[in-house]
Amino acid sequence: MKNQFVHKTTPRSEKMGEFLKFVSREEVYSEYISKLKPIFDVESISVFEAVNRVCSEDVVSDENLPGFYRSNVDGYAVKAEETFGASMEMPAFLKVIGEIKIGEEPSITLNSGEAIRVATGGTIPKGANAVVMVENTKEIGEFVEVYKTVSPWENILREDEDVKVGETIIEKGKRLNDRDIHSLLAIGKMEIKVFKKVRIGIISTGDEIIEPWEKKKVKYQIRDSNTYFLANYLKNQGFEAIRLGHVKDDYVKLLEIIKFALKNHDVVITCGGSSLGTRDYTMAAFSEVGEVIYHGVLIKPGKPTVFGLSKNKVLIGLPGNPTSFVSSTTLFLIPILKKLSGEKDVFPKPEFYVKIDTNVPASQGRERFVMVKLYRENRNLFATPILGDSGLISTIRRADGMIRIPLGVEGLYKNETCEFYRLLDF
Repeated sequence: MKNQFVHKTTPRSEKMGEFLKFVSREEVYSEYISKLKPIFDVESISVFEAVNRVCSEDVVSDENLPGFYRSNVDGYAVKAEETFGASMEMPAFLKVIGEIKIGEEPSITLNSGEAIRVATGGTIPKGANAVVMVENTKEIGEFVEVYKTVSPWENILREDEDVKVGETIIEKGKRLNDRDIHSLLAIGKMEIKVFKKVRIGIISTGDEIIEPWEKKKVKYQIRDSNTYFLANYLKNQGFEAIRLGHVKDDYVKLLEIIKFALKNHDVVITCGGSSLGTRDYTMAAFSEVGEVIYHGVLIKPGKPTVFGLSKNKVLIGLPGNPTSFVSSTTLFLIPILKKLSGEKDVFPKPEFYVKIDTNVPASQGRERFVMVKLYRENRNLFATPILGDSGLISTIRRADGMIRIPLGVEGLYKNETCEFYRLLDF
């Protein structure tokens, strides 16, 4: 175990101060996350278990939908040209020769001067090319008066209008949602090939951190809500995530649990306390098992986010303060997991644009993300900044998301339009 005692005893300023590398968010995206290799192991699963899994192949339909010519309204199947010029004053006059019920194969053919009753969803008979709505008609004995002109194919859904044979309905790299499952069931596909789940090991660190159920022995202790929340959130999003335990500021024990985690997981996450010692031990342990790529990012909050690699496995150290933790998880961890999962769309994009309702200063030398609460006024969407220390849990609880102040911008002025990002959004 190289340099074990140096890591424990050498002051931070002497140990690694001159080697620290802080980069922009865009550099993390282009030079680190973009170059990660996805985990392309594939398995076939039931579509009923496929929500939040990533499709590993293009899904192509082998049938048309709806598969037959179908009425979109209750009314009468007709030849469109026989309704041209029809009005209340001069209705078209057609003979009703029968009725087609839903799910019934038509046994009659429509000829000139005829109409056939059809319900919404009913099959269009041969010879018909339009349906006139029942409210634009009046049936009199064996005949129906049509009071409105209909165009060819009006009120008819063609056999391949929904889905065509050979059409790709789900692309490779798409994270499946309930609507995708609906489409798969509609074409009769009961199994789908997906990429295997990314395996994530989460480690809590820091002397001041205690378990949520523990009573505080001293005031400075902080209950660990970050790692429990993260493990649960990631599992709900289709990953295989587990909290491996808590390690105090003990380099040997931290290194031991990281090595254990690397044997069984694709991604190892440490979530640190607020002390410099915690951060030092994390970077030292990452360097022992692999390489620290970046020691931090030029953003606020979330600067103390550490990125590393151990062969083909990802190491990431998330900050412990709640606002920084959520910001880094949203901006970096989720894109990393999407990339490893084989997803096509990886990087966060603004969900929409909002107006800020007060002046907000920038952070010198850093891209700033500000937690905000949204509200509407005079048809405009506004954002109110939720300002406060990054250690405040209430900031996260109250926020709808965050707005971005780009690097190099002096700040945002009241009523200025800015980008809005949803927190931890898939």
